[in-house]
Amino acid sequence: MGSMGDDPADRGPGGDGPTGGTGDTPGGSPGAPGGGTECTSGLASTSQIRRLTNAQYDRTIRDLLGVTALTASGNVAPSTLLATDQAGSLTDLGWSAYRSVAEMIAAQVMADPALKRKFLKCTPSGDGAACLHDTILEFGRRAFRRPLTQAEVARFDAIVAKGPQITPSGAPEEVAEALLYMFLISPSFIQRAEITETSDGAGRFVLSSHEVASRLSYMLWGTIPDEALDQAADQGQLSTPEQILAQAQRMLDDPRARQMVAAFHRYYLELGADTRWDSAQRDTALFPVFDRSLIPIMAEETERFFDHVVFARGGTFQELFLSPIAFVNAATAPLYGLNPAEFGSDLQEVKLDATQRPGFLTRVGFLNAYSSYNRTSPILRGVFITKDVLGIDPGTPPPGALETPLPEGADLDTNRKRVDAQTAGASCAGCHHTYINPPGFVMEAYDAVGRWQTHEASTGAPIDTVADVRIDGEPVKVASPADLMARLAASPNAQRRYAQKWVSYAYERDGHPLDSCTVNDLAERITAGGYTVLDLVTDLTQSPSFRTRAVELE
Repeated sequence: MGSMGDDPADRGPGGDGPTGGTGDTPGGSPGAPGGGTECTSGLASTSQIRRLTNAQYDRTIRDLLGVTALTASGNVAPSTLLATDQAGSLTDLGWSAYRSVAEMIAAQVMADPALKRKFLKCTPSGDGAACLHDTILEFGRRAFRRPLTQAEVARFDAIVAKGPQITPSGAPEEVAEALLYMFLISPSFIQRAEITETSDGAGRFVLSSHEVASRLSYMLWGTIPDEALDQAADQGQLSTPEQILAQAQRMLDDPRARQMVAAFHRYYLELGADTRWDSAQRDTALFPVFDRSLIPIMAEETERFFDHVVFARGGTFQELFLSPIAFVNAATAPLYGLNPAEFGSDLQEVKLDATQRPGFLTRVGFLNAYSSYNRTSPILRGVFITKDVLGIDPGTPPPGALETPLPEGADLDTNRKRVDAQTAGASCAGCHHTYINPPGFVMEAYDAVGRWQTHEASTGAPIDTVADVRIDGEPVKVASPADLMARLAASPNAQRRYAQKWVSYAYERDGHPLDSCTVNDLAERITAGGYTVLDLVTDLTQSPSFRTRAVELE
């Protein structure tokens, strides 16, 4: 059994084949995603010296120095020249890339008066030593996300003292450029070190206030702490859950938090470059309304929907599946059955028919991304709902499954019937007929470009959207997409999967079993109702694993 939805070969023109397996139990537990609702109390062991990701590096350079593009390298983002994100030791090539980028940034900053003021808060006079010493203290505090130690200050002062030997003329601005370069290649800048060894009395280390501040800022903003957070850290005011919560709630009012929430939902939706979302192709003889210029518009609408629910509405997980709000322009209006003459080129907020269009899964972005070249794809849509929404892993398709042809026949007058017959083989039926196909069949109410349909375009046969969908371990008779969305919104498994995705994303570790108690706690709060997505985000800062770290054994 398995997911064709993960196979790159299915992204272009052509059909989709069945997934399959040798039994009727999918790769993950159908009753409880991610290993069940049982949890083991503990603290996940994570790297004490995690490097900045490339995205974090770019945002950190932006907020420290105002640099967003390298003028010496075709105005690309700084991280474009770095090695791809990876764990483990830094290679010689990776280290060389950091040095090259740092050299370009330092030169660019010192050549631009506006950027230079972000580094130097004073004007060097004489040999510049006094001003550069102050810069070491002030800039170093922000770059390292903590005050420098006396030994570090001494080492940077020594660089200034050696200025005449390490620069062409020893002029203060040349020395300043060398100083900035040294900061940018320092491990304390490139890495997010957590090395405090204050015991909590239970075999773990309590993070320092500066380490907590760094965790907060990189989790919620993907960048360095701001002045208020730095001040709280300097004053030791990040040692209790209440203090941390207050800062987290404040930080969600910053636009950078919206960017982080948007990035999470791209992760949740598998939306981005080189995904189904940006690679859709359609047979325009069958779907003349389709144009690839619609793809970025549909993706933007999806992102606007999540932002609206989370921030404008202060909404809950349930509203992600139930809200009829959409963002439409003249190009996408026909896909929703709306008059394009009533819209311009900008996306406009509208309220759709809640009986046809509740939630993000009924928006044209998802429906186009999870369709085939010349027809809908119950398999692709069903796999996403089964795996990514409900947390049931269908596993890997058996050999040859993807090449199974779509059968023809006079009695196969709907796409549903053809797919049902295609997946009827013994190696496929267990997963497909129990888990994957049913939610996909419910979504047959939308054609391959996301328009509402009640009859098959090619045959005129009525669309049947009734199916027994496996939700929370039991088959549930579902009559329509709106019915399915209501069931998903109320599903403890779907709620737990969403919480699990948030924990993995925020803590930067994928599905660690020792995070399961945190996942369970968040999921229970979602189930209780009235628990906003923003409540969930701030509560991610309240778990013991956010304030402490495990003692890493050799």
